[in-house]
Amino acid sequence: MKKILIILLTGIVLAACNSDDNVSQQQSTESISEEEINQSEQTSTENKEANATPKKPDNESENDEKEYYYVGDTAYFEESIMINQPYALTVNDFTITREFKGEPMEEYLIGFEEDSAFYLAIVNVTVTNNGSETFKFEENSNISLLESEREGFNYMLDGEISEELTTDIKPSESLTLDLPFIVNVDDSQGAYYMYIDPAGSVFQKIYKLE
Repeated sequence: MKKILIILLTGIVLAACNSDDNVSQQQSTESISEEEINQSEQTSTENKEANATPKKPDNESENDEKEYYYVGDTAYFEESIMINQPYALTVNDFTITREFKGEPMEEYLIGFEEDSAFYLAIVNVTVTNNGSETFKFEENSNISLLESEREGFNYMLDGEISEELTTDIKPSESLTLDLPFIVNVDDSQGAYYMYIDPAGSVFQKIYKLE
């Protein structure tokens, strides 16, 4: 009788142990599954963040990327559309006036009354030949001065400075001259933009003159 009782008790203990082992294994399996799910979700989120296209700040614009030159600055060119060799251009001074070479602008341009909004913008520049061949500054006729920043092409009064434009600039030599442009002061916001080479040229440089 005692043997039977001992056998029964032993069976109950073994059954209980097996039950505890099954619960422990199930809990372990559930824990591992949850950990794998969490890791998978975290990896998915990280991949999405890594592949996301970065957005530019709202205050960034294409204009912020432009490089401007100012009065006193020297712009260096490996070449330009018309001058196929290195040279440099320095803007020494910038003036809004109604006179040129000591004469009122009406002497040069018919129809500009005294109360007109049109003035002459005089840009004093020094051009230096950094190449190996002589050139004339008139060869760089791709210069325009505009009242606001935009694409356009207004030419200087080259007829009034023909002698300077046709002067030979030898290698290592410089030429200083005044470039006169007609501007409408009513269209300006206080700054003028001088373009060397037209829009789309890889050699273009822009002076912001105030």
